[in-house]
Amino acid sequence: MTGDLLLTLHAVRLLGFADAHAIADRFSRDHSLVESELIDAGVLGFVSHTSFAGSSGWSLSSAGRVENERLLAAELDREDARSVVMGVHNEFVDLNPTVVSACSAIQLQQVRGMAASGILEEVLASWRPVEERLAESLPRFAGYSRRLMNALEQARRDSAWFTATDRDSFHRAWFELHEDLIATLGIQRG
Repeated sequence: MTGDLLLTLHAVRLLGFADAHAIADRFSRDHSLVESELIDAGVLGFVSHTSFAGSSGWSLSSAGRVENERLLAAELDREDARSVVMGVHNEFVDLNPTVVSACSAIQLQQVRGMAASGILEEVLASWRPVEERLAESLPRFAGYSRRLMNALEQARRDSAWFTATDRDSFHRAWFELHEDLIATLGIQRG
């Protein structure tokens, strides 16, 4: 169950607060299996299920965060991927200020979304080969480029897809990618 528990806890960490279907969908896993894993993880004190303002979902406990970090470190060692992920993180850090600046400008209405689209497309073009290299070592990282491209395509019709938090916007997917990298390396967001 360790590999499965890694994906379950990590999906909860990346999503923050989500129902079992969203958690299962994060890594394309069977919904009923993930729901069972969530219940087991709840018994172990790694996650809790709560309801708030008409929605309910799972969130990671402090013990779950520690366990997730332990499992991520074991994954890095098992796959001998630490140097690859560290190198990818360094490349991400170089791209991140451009994304943060473009998304902030959109949110503050300093620039029209379409003007920032070209900048984000350039970042995505730079990120794609990096993601491919990373996914060769840790396949769970595959898919960020697809999500980012989908957000840009959706933003052509609705600019909320650049930065909205209620959908898989460019900013949300990029933020999740950042969390995924730093969680995997066991470092703090800087």
